Amino acid sequence: MNTRHSRRISRKAAEQLLDGAAGRGQGTQAAVAADQVVSVLAAAAAPGHDDELAGEQMAVAAFEANHLASVANFRREQMIKSPLAKILTVKVLASVLAVGASGGVALAASTGTFSSSGPGSGPAYGGSSVAAPVTPPANGFIPSSPPASASPSAGNGQQQTQASPSASDSSSPASIPQTAAGLCNALASDAAGTSGSLTKAAQSQALAGGSVSKTLQSPEFSSLVSTAQSAVNVPDYCALLLDLPQLPRPAQLAQLPVSLLSQLLTQVPTATLAQQLTSLPSSTLSALLAELPVSTVAQILTSLPSSVVSQILTALPTSTLSQILTELPNSVVSQILNELPTSVVSQLLGQLPNSVLSGLSGLPGLSNGVTSLLSGL
Repeated sequence: MNTRHSRRISRKAAEQLLDGAAGRGQGTQAAVAADQVVSVLAAAAAPGHDDELAGEQMAVAAFEANHLASVANFRREQMIKSPLAKILTVKVLASVLAVGASGGVALAASTGTFSSSGPGSGPAYGGSSVAAPVTPPANGFIPSSPPASASPSAGNGQQQTQASPSASDSSSPASIPQTAAGLCNALASDAAGTSGSLTKAAQSQALAGGSVSKTLQSPEFSSLVSTAQSAVNVPDYCALLLDLPQLPRPAQLAQLPVSLLSQLLTQVPTATLAQQLTSLPSSTLSALLAELPVSTVAQILTSLPSSVVSQILTALPTSTLSQILTELPNSVVSQILNELPTSVVSQLLGQLPNSVLSGLSGLPGLSNGVTSLLSGL
């Protein structure tokens, strides 16, 4: 069939076809023909549906490699001869690249460029899948799952990632912060059954609850158990790390390693440390001060207010009090006794054995009030 026409289309008519205004005011047959052309152009320029755009990038690549380049080279000389072709070259080819997925998908499927996305299938003939870029996490966590796959969105061309099921798995070791304080925060939240942040009071309550023992069975918290040397010691260890005023298990505090206690107690804020020590049972407080290095005890007692030191020392048994006063440096003992109220000093001296009192009598730097009390005993 001869498709050549003796009458060439004008530039204005071609513009009308592209703008969808052709056929108005013309005969019925001309109008129908023009409307058909307009419909074809409108369909070509319309955005594709989601199912049409699935695998668009792969389809476009296959389309360009197998069809578009050869067709464009073959037809370029013929199409450029008409005014309509000149316009279509600019306007239509732009839409071809946008909607070429519909033809490209069929072509890629027929040539085996890619196959079904079902289990076990993958790109054939060197086809590659599109992967989302890996962005370093803002919170410093390392995601436990590989980067999620991405597919282009139909509207704006941006990539939308499909997270794998394991990406939100809170039990993954790599999703837990790898600092001791971060682990303690995570432990308290898990024990409380929440993923949000907790107040210090809520953290103490969660760490003191019965569910913390079960939570500690997770391998994510094994480093806490190892450092505290027992799962029973972890709640108090975390309380010291997080500066919690209330210890979850005060009676267990002295069970923590001495080196760990020495480090943590000297780093806790003074006000918090005062609350922690005064809430300890007398036996635990005595065992704690007897085990700690002399330098740590000296640092603790000289940093606390005299009212708190008075409460601590009067709660100690005579043996522990005698040990502390004889082992501390003379300058520290003099400083402590001089700062305590006279009534408290009198109470403490009254329970000490004569061997300890004789040692205190010769201390340099004692105030007159303390010296008078010692001389009267």
